[in-house]
Amino acid sequence: MENHPAVNHPLAPLASTTDDQDILDNIDGRMHGPMSGFIKKYFGNFQYAHQDAFLEIQAAGRVSGRCAVPSAAPSSDSFLQWFSDYTSRELDGARGSWHTSSGGVGDDDGARLFLTMSSSPASSVQTRWDHVEVIGQFHHGASVCYQDGLLRLCRSAHQVFARQPTRLFLHGFYIRGSLIELWVFDRSGLYCSDLFNIQKDFIQFLSIILSYQRMTDQDLGRINIIETDKGGSYIVLNSVGKLYLESQPIASSENLVGTGTTCYRARMPDSNQWNYVLKFKWRWARERPEDELLKLAKEKRVWGAVSLDYYEEIESTANLRGGLRWGRQRKFARMHFRKRSGNIKGQRQEVTCNTDGLVEYTEETNNFFQNRILACVVTSPVGRPLHTFQSLLELIQVFRDAIKCHRSLYHNAEILHQDISPGNMIILDGQDEGKPQGILIELDSAIELAEGAEIEFNITGTRPFMAIGILKSERHTYRHDLESFLYVFLWTIITNHTENPPETSKLRQWSSGDWDELAVRKSLDMNEGGFQTILEEFAPEFSSLKPLAERLRQLLFPLRAGVIWTGTDGSPEAVDKLYDGMIRAFEEAITSEGVR
Repeated sequence: MENHPAVNHPLAPLASTTDDQDILDNIDGRMHGPMSGFIKKYFGNFQYAHQDAFLEIQAAGRVSGRCAVPSAAPSSDSFLQWFSDYTSRELDGARGSWHTSSGGVGDDDGARLFLTMSSSPASSVQTRWDHVEVIGQFHHGASVCYQDGLLRLCRSAHQVFARQPTRLFLHGFYIRGSLIELWVFDRSGLYCSDLFNIQKDFIQFLSIILSYQRMTDQDLGRINIIETDKGGSYIVLNSVGKLYLESQPIASSENLVGTGTTCYRARMPDSNQWNYVLKFKWRWARERPEDELLKLAKEKRVWGAVSLDYYEEIESTANLRGGLRWGRQRKFARMHFRKRSGNIKGQRQEVTCNTDGLVEYTEETNNFFQNRILACVVTSPVGRPLHTFQSLLELIQVFRDAIKCHRSLYHNAEILHQDISPGNMIILDGQDEGKPQGILIELDSAIELAEGAEIEFNITGTRPFMAIGILKSERHTYRHDLESFLYVFLWTIITNHTENPPETSKLRQWSSGDWDELAVRKSLDMNEGGFQTILEEFAPEFSSLKPLAERLRQLLFPLRAGVIWTGTDGSPEAVDKLYDGMIRAFEEAITSEGVR
C-alpha cells in the first residue's frame, strides 16, 4: 500500500458521553504486564528479519540517502521531529502512514502517534479513526504522571474501537522520555511488554516501528467479515446468506473493555426493508450464551419475545492471547493515583513520578483474566429506540407491553431479564391489535430462575436504572426489574427525546458515586418529598403522566413503619399483585390519554 508523508494535525474527537474517569474506571483492574514473551509473540518473525535488513538498509542509505538507519537515537526533545521525518520516507513493503498529533489535555509536551491504512491520503479528519491501525502516546519525560499518559493512550484506543466495532485487538505503545512499553488492547483488557530503553535498544525500536507498517490485517487485529460492494456494506452468514448492514450502528457500547456490543439494522439483498438486527457482542465465557435463552423463550411461547435467526461464535480473547502466561490483573496503586476530578484548568498538582513502568504504578488484584467470546447474533423484528416515541399514548402503551413481556419471560420461561434500561426496550410499528407495541430485547444479562442460586453473585444492570436493593448487593429479583421500569419511565420523560437529562436534573446523580452512595441517593429520591422534586422536572407536555408516575412509586415502595420498603415479597400472590398493579396503572393511563 502506498506510503504517504506524516502529517501533524489533531484527530476529530468522537461524539461520546464517555469521559476520562469513565475510561479509567473501565480499565482499572483489567491490566496485565509486563508479559514475558510479548515481543516474541507479536514481533518475533519481523524483528530478527528486520535487524539483519537494517544492516543492508544502512549500507544502501549511505549511498542513496533513503531510509538510512541513524547513527544514534534521537533525544526526547527531538524525538517527534525525528519520528515525523524518518517515517515519512519511502520504505519497501510498508503499508499506510504514520501521523502525529501534538499536545495533550492540560499539558504541552505530549503527542499522539498513529498509523493509518488507507488507499488514498487521509483528506478527512473526521474519518481518520476508521483507518487507525496502531496508536502511540509520547511524553518527553516524567512531567506527566504515568497513569495520566496511559489514560491518554486508552482514550485513543477507545476512539478506535468505537469506530471499528468488529476489531479483535489493537496495538499501541507508550513512550515516556527514552522508555517505551508496547501494549495490546482487547475486550478483556490491556497488557504490555517489558519496558525497554529506546536509547540503548534503538535498532529494536526501529524494527518494531517498521514491523507495525508491514503487518497484515490479521497481525493488526482486523477481522474482515464485513465487506463492501455497490449495494453497501454486507456480511455473509452460514444458513442466512448475504445481509446488507446500515452504514451506522443503531446501538453501541461506550466501554473499551467489556462486551463491546454493537447493533446494526440489516436486510436481505432483495428487500428494501430493514427486517433484522445484527449484533456483535463479546460475552464473558462463563455467561450463558444468549442464543440458549432466546430459543427457550421461543419454545415457551413468551409473549413479545424476539426471534433468533442466527447465532455464531467467531473468536475469543483467550485464543487471541495464546502463548502468553497470565497472572493476576493489576490496578493503579492508590499511593500514585491522582483523582482527575481534582484537576482545575490552569492549576497543576504536585505528584511524585519516576521513570519506571506499569509495575511501579500498579498493584495486583485478586482477579484473573476473563475470557470473552465474540458472538454474532441476528434477531427480528426491528424496532425504534425508546426515545423516538411519537406521542404520550404510544409511550405508555410501550411501557405496558414491555412489562407484559417481562411477566411472560418470568412466568412462562422462568427467565429474569436483569437489565431493564432504555437501550433494552424498543418500539414496534405496524402491529396488529393484541400484538405488543413495545418489547424487551437483549437477554445478555438474563438468567434462568432455576440456576439463579447457583450463579456467582454480581451486581447486574445499567447504573442509572439499578434498583436500590441491587445497589445494596441483594440478589436480583423480579421486583428489582419492575423498579427499574419506573426509573426508565422517569428518565424517558425527563430526557424528552434526548440522550441525557438536563444539567440541573436530579437524575444526573444516578450515574455517579459508589453503590452505597447511589442506594442512599435513590432512597431519598423515592421518598414522597424527593419524588415530588423529580415530578417538578416534567415538561408541561408530560404533566398528565404525573399521577401515573406517583401511582407506580406507591406500588413499588409501600410504607412500612413510616419508611419506604425496598424489599421483595416472592410469594406467588405478591408477584401477581405487583405485576397486575403496574399493568393496570398503565392501562388506566392509556384510557385517560386516549380520550383527550
